[in-house]
Amino acid sequence: MTDRSPRERNTDGRRRAWPWFDLVGGLCVLAFTAVVLLDLRALGRPREEVSLHLDAQALAEGFREGVQWYGLYRGDDKVGFSRTERRRRGPGYQLTQEIHLRPGEGGGPSMVRVETTLDAAFVLERFAVEVEGGPLPLQAEGSQLGDVLHVEVQGLPGVTALDIPLDQPPAFDFSLGPLVMQRDLQPGDRFSFTLVDPLGLTPHAGTLEYLGRAPVDVLGETVSAFHLRQELPGSPPLQLWVNALGEILQQELPLHLLAVREAEAQATWGVSR
Repeated sequence: MTDRSPRERNTDGRRRAWPWFDLVGGLCVLAFTAVVLLDLRALGRPREEVSLHLDAQALAEGFREGVQWYGLYRGDDKVGFSRTERRRRGPGYQLTQEIHLRPGEGGGPSMVRVETTLDAAFVLERFAVEVEGGPLPLQAEGSQLGDVLHVEVQGLPGVTALDIPLDQPPAFDFSLGPLVMQRDLQPGDRFSFTLVDPLGLTPHAGTLEYLGRAPVDVLGETVSAFHLRQELPGSPPLQLWVNALGEILQQELPLHLLAVREAEAQATWGVSR
């Protein structure tokens, strides 16, 4: 009996698959390869958590790429976590911080994300802020134009743009460490800075004082950290402990919060993303 099937048989008697099936499979492989090639630089960057210990190359360069995680505590209670990512961008750098809090914690936002682009001297060039939850969700982008901080914002009632005069380049809280650690520090050294509040987008003049070295328990080890004290007008002093690159090991935050460097699984445990 004659086989009238439109498919052909191989020499071993099995039928060969439809030619269009092979074509679709080939196109899928090509598409996947194209995506990989386009994102090759991103795939090649270190995504894992950086080590607690600094190697000679990182110390010589004064910077290393990678991710750090922090548990956020109020007393003995964990109330959230944060994630800081540091990347090179041409001659400068990109620092990104995300803070996640339990919904309704202190009446504030549930998520704050700040992405900053810094020049080779760690001076702020551009930033983007996103705030979710709380009384004032907002999105904003800003850049330093000479002695003015220009900000375009969505979410502030009646305000779409701000031009804020500056006496000196501004900084966000989590980028102060690298700025200070570029210097040859001696206990008692004090530095003035302009800190940008990511919620209100208003700059505040403050000081940072180096208090000396101090032991800090972090990631199951006791390490010698650089102890700094941050002061802002009208607020109690806040302390922070950083390593030689200015990466935060432990930090006091407003609203009686404490950020502690932890492994990702420990930092995010019990707090939904």
